[in-house]
Amino acid sequence: MTEVKQNLYFIVSSELVLGKPLDYVVREAIAGGVDIVQLRDKRLPAAEVYRLALKLKDITESKNVRLIINDRVDIALAVDADGIHLGQSSLPLPVVRRLVGHGMTIGVSTHGMEEAKRAEKEGADYVTFSPIFPTHCKPGQAPQGIDALLSIKQALGIPVVALGGINEQNISQVVHGGITNVAVMSLLMHAPAPKGTASVLKKKITGTDKD
Repeated sequence: MTEVKQNLYFIVSSELVLGKPLDYVVREAIAGGVDIVQLRDKRLPAAEVYRLALKLKDITESKNVRLIINDRVDIALAVDADGIHLGQSSLPLPVVRRLVGHGMTIGVSTHGMEEAKRAEKEGADYVTFSPIFPTHCKPGQAPQGIDALLSIKQALGIPVVALGGINEQNISQVVHGGITNVAVMSLLMHAPAPKGTASVLKKKITGTDKD
């Protein structure tokens, strides 16, 4: 994460798929430019999450895309994932680092300056900061906005991934502020054409769009 500065980060969950196989959506999104896939599925039992993680590992590994597992350190280790993503109520980061070592990337979800600085101090490789814009994925949570995002970026020495309500139209506001690590979830999960939508986002991030 620290070496690549133009990431399109796709958070996937089986419960958000609308009539399409998850592996199809992931393959299409990767074909459109997704660099990182995070499996975030809290409703399935461990055995099913493990099977899903194995399937995604086959896909991501064959496409040279990184696989991150949300919260489940055991499953991340079991499938030899590239990283683990922690929330504010997950196991403490220093504990997870002892379990997974330094060969695995660790990211942390943050929603304010204090959380972000603490994550960096504890050894996070990156943080997500959210929600930037209004999103139905976080009902009742006020959007942080671009200014708060840029303040976090300036205060930290590790990559900051923008998340929450980002779409084809407002992603330019994020990128123009100097943020080129962007995460989406429902936008690609619900997209009629995940490849095309991912391609639009990736071009915005890399500055290769024609707008």
